[in-house]
Amino acid sequence: MGGFSGDQSLTPSMDSGQARLKELGYKQELKRDLSVFSNFAISFSIISVLTGITTTYNTGLRFGGTVTLVYGWFVAGVFTMCVGLSMAEICSSYPTSGGLYYWSAMLAGPRWAPLASWLTGWFNIVGQWAVTASVDFSLAQLIQVIVLLSTGGKNGGGYQGSDYVVIAIHGGILFIHALLNSLPISVLSFIGQLAALWNLLGVLVLMILIPVVSTERATTKFVFTNFNTDNGLGITSYAPLPL
Repeated sequence: MGGFSGDQSLTPSMDSGQARLKELGYKQELKRDLSVFSNFAISFSIISVLTGITTTYNTGLRFGGTVTLVYGWFVAGVFTMCVGLSMAEICSSYPTSGGLYYWSAMLAGPRWAPLASWLTGWFNIVGQWAVTASVDFSLAQLIQVIVLLSTGGKNGGGYQGSDYVVIAIHGGILFIHALLNSLPISVLSFIGQLAALWNLLGVLVLMILIPVVSTERATTKFVFTNFNTDNGLGITSYAPLPL
């Protein structure tokens, strides 16, 4: 977020973002090197549909069954879209590099602005730390499983590393990601676009590959109506809770 620059006249060469910044009293200090697709790619990669499917698929099956997996996407998608559209509206009104903490300050008013900005900034950065750590740990576990299966499996004498090995892999992945984030924005933009394409292709491959290699097929009625009431943890549900 640039410094306050006072009253500045608008020029025809300015884009809408620069013009809005000047209306707010700020001068653009950072270069806008990311295209619309690059911004989308980075956001889409962070969301990572492929990671969400592979790491939480079993949770959906155990807690609710196929009904949860089928209808959960639509229910969660509607509310997620509401959040996304609301944030897009705020972003278009306050297009500053400060992002969330600046928006919070503007929306909270002069009295609560410092507290709202402070809380939002810290929650955001801690959330980013937690997401990065958890996703990288899931990848470390996945690498361990791949090594185990490729060396003969658990019952075939395959190599299963200890918890310390998984933690070491986790640390290595975090270090690689730290190095990647130190690269120029043009390189990060390219990596983000590759990651978005990888996520799209990965989802398409799973959609095609799983039905092809599956030896059994569930009935249509089972897929759209089955609600699992026994997840094996002693928590039994006989009807979905109302929203």
